[in-house]
Amino acid sequence: MQCTLSDLRRKEIVDTKTGAILGRADDISFDTETAEISSMIVYGRPKLFGFLGRDSDLSVKFEDISLIGKDAILVTASEFLPRDDQSGREKEEKFGF
Repeated sequence: MQCTLSDLRRKEIVDTKTGAILGRADDISFDTETAEISSMIVYGRPKLFGFLGRDSDLSVKFEDISLIGKDAILVTASEFLPRDDQSGREKEEKFGF
């Protein structure tokens, strides 16, 4: 099955250990030298419709993905790391795109 980034953005990411829905894949991170996808990024949920900011972004390592299905992405991980570099997101919010 082939999948584009826009297809991934429509799929819910589900933690298989807890059954919790983490969100949707908003972005991907990849290594420019090897062209390998390293992680999927889930933007934090807005607090009070975004007026009080957002929760921190999550970075789901590509190795932790168990299955990419038709409607969901199943993830098994011991912990989900907050995204280290949020500079691209800050630019996006600052300039409105």
